[in-house]
Amino acid sequence: METREIKGVKTVFVPAKVKDIDLAVLSKLKIKEKKLGLISAVQYIDYLEEAKEYLEGKGHKVSIAGQMVGCNASNALKLKVDAFVFIGSGEFHLLELAKVTKDIYFVNPVSGKVSKFSKEEFKKLENKQKGKIKKYLMADKIGILVSTKPGQEHLKNALYFAENCGKESYIFLADEIDVNKLEDFNDIKMWVNSSCPRLEGTHIVSMRDVLNI
Repeated sequence: METREIKGVKTVFVPAKVKDIDLAVLSKLKIKEKKLGLISAVQYIDYLEEAKEYLEGKGHKVSIAGQMVGCNASNALKLKVDAFVFIGSGEFHLLELAKVTKDIYFVNPVSGKVSKFSKEEFKKLENKQKGKIKKYLMADKIGILVSTKPGQEHLKNALYFAENCGKESYIFLADEIDVNKLEDFNDIKMWVNSSCPRLEGTHIVSMRDVLNI
């Protein structure tokens, strides 16, 4: 447990790690690549060494990159490997990495499923994202979502964006952002998310994606 002060507020960080998962799910992997990078969501960090030992026992050369989050793939991209193996339960974490690297093998120890997150899969998600950006460009009235959670709060950026995007804009500030509640504001044509990019929806686009158009 770690205690830090963030913007004048004492904040306690409590580790939330998964216990007693069964890495036998790795036996379902069919990987032809030899040099592998091993990554995971934060909950599974403690299992990476065990996973490395298993994969090396199958003849692979394995390097551990550690934790992966959807908005930052820097640790993984430092590795010179043929493919990545990700241990976690959310494909969101792979999106940033999939933009610039080769095939990724997805291992979900919760459901016991394995799959290959290929360039083709990423292309589908990319096309979906482009469709949402087009909707944003056509929208005359937008809502900008801002989280108050430490590490996700970007109110200053949201206010600047609202003033300079050329659209009728409204800031929606909340600790917990419930996508279903957004339907109550049916005059908002598109939502721009300034917090965690994991927030998904047909009419939600991330501010980062919009700024890159």
